[in-house]
Amino acid sequence: MTLSWLAGLLMAVMTLQGWGQSQSEDHFALTARLVAQTLSAAGTQTSDEQVSLLARVVATEPYPKLDILSVEALGDAQSRGDSAARSMVKLTCDLPGTCLPFYAIVTWPEEAPPVIRSEATPVVKNARAKTNDEITMRAGTHAILVMDDHRSRIQVAVISLENGVAGKWIRVASPDHKQVYTGEVVSANVLRGNF
Repeated sequence: MTLSWLAGLLMAVMTLQGWGQSQSEDHFALTARLVAQTLSAAGTQTSDEQVSLLARVVATEPYPKLDILSVEALGDAQSRGDSAARSMVKLTCDLPGTCLPFYAIVTWPEEAPPVIRSEATPVVKNARAKTNDEITMRAGTHAILVMDDHRSRIQVAVISLENGVAGKWIRVASPDHKQVYTGEVVSANVLRGNF
């Protein structure tokens, strides 16, 4: 009986030998340095210390070329009591399938606001949207939400949950109300969104 337990234990150890390995050889972690280099190449000098990744991001190659998809200002500088501005930057790898889109938080000095130029023509969202007296899309309108990231395009049938003017981001839902999205009003029955 002792011999069978010893054989079972030996087999378990041999099968679990690679169990604790954290990174596969075919996946490479993307770093804040790579994001900073991408932002610097796009026109805004950025150091590694200014960039923080929200999650661990991996790619199928060690140093992929990154595209900047969007830059969104975070209006929390005054609440934190410092003079630095922060932005949420959405990035993805230039080659499809190399990595998933991901976000990074970038801290900018007050005197150096971001000026980003990219081949992907990033979307820069202002804290305040345009306001018009005329409502472009009314609550309850059946519309199409178009989500495009320059590589793929998804169109979803939705129903608007609130009134909106052109350029304003509003909440919309799937016809069965099981999924809720946000989209920018483009016309009376078309919205543009991100994914």
